[in-house]
Amino acid sequence: MKKIHTILSVAIAATVGLQLGLAGHVLAEGSGSSTGGASTAGSKAAPAAASSHADSIYKSALLLLSSSAKLPEAIQYLNSNIYAVSPYQATVLTLKLENLHKAALKAWESKFSSSITQRKLTSVYKAGVSMAKLAESTEDVSLRSLLKSAGESGYKLETAEGSFFPVIDYASYRKYKLYVTNDIRDYISIMGTEADLPPSKDNGLIISWGDVAARALAHEQFIQSYPTSNRISSVKTLYSTYVINTFYGQNNTPLFHYDNLEMDLEAQKAYSSILSKNTGSSPFLQKLEGFMKLMKENDYKLDDGVKQYLKTEAPLS
Repeated sequence: MKKIHTILSVAIAATVGLQLGLAGHVLAEGSGSSTGGASTAGSKAAPAAASSHADSIYKSALLLLSSSAKLPEAIQYLNSNIYAVSPYQATVLTLKLENLHKAALKAWESKFSSSITQRKLTSVYKAGVSMAKLAESTEDVSLRSLLKSAGESGYKLETAEGSFFPVIDYASYRKYKLYVTNDIRDYISIMGTEADLPPSKDNGLIISWGDVAARALAHEQFIQSYPTSNRISSVKTLYSTYVINTFYGQNNTPLFHYDNLEMDLEAQKAYSSILSKNTGSSPFLQKLEGFMKLMKENDYKLDDGVKQYLKTEAPLS
């Protein structure tokens, strides 16, 4: 199981570049606007003016999204104007923003990595508190400036294994869900959940076994619903991570206890509950059902038969 943490560590960091040609259903949604059959010059002028306005906003936003140095301005502009563009344009802008956030993340991590900054953050960090609020809580001018700038650029502060580091604040993307296409709306929900409560820290799960399986199921549903989504690769990576979490756990929270090789009791209850509440064509649930039947036959203990099942149905590599 020592391979587990190497697989898990890359989940959210998976970067999928924005493709110029989005999936067909993304292009189609919202592309046909109805004028209600009106034929007068006035009725035709209004949609044309609205389209011109949307295009102007779209082009201005693209310019702001061309450089990570303009992230604060780009975010403010999107927050104020995204409602005025088409679903396709809103989707492109949202994905461009995420691409920029990912591209700039390493530089921001470097800014937070110095030992001096890390010591300062120890005294101000509070879980779930925004960068802006953390900035207000310190009298240190340089630290306040760093926190304020990072927050305005769309990042929040996280901690693991005694270190502090910025991550993309996906919760701030939720305001765009009303304006983007359905697949990216659901993608934002998935990533927002990951940002609100990461699945693990310090090589151990910090969410329940039930949440682990539920997230895997949600990712599978996205993959089945939007096979050509621009973000399908990112969700597939997350899904693979949660399958491993489901059937193995992590080093510090293994599914099978190290001392007696018994399956965790809470996991037994959680998985049985999920199987009783969910039906339908889900390969993930089929794997889980087969696994739980085998575990029941084995008195919920790990043996060679179970290992072989996992090797076949949920391989580590």
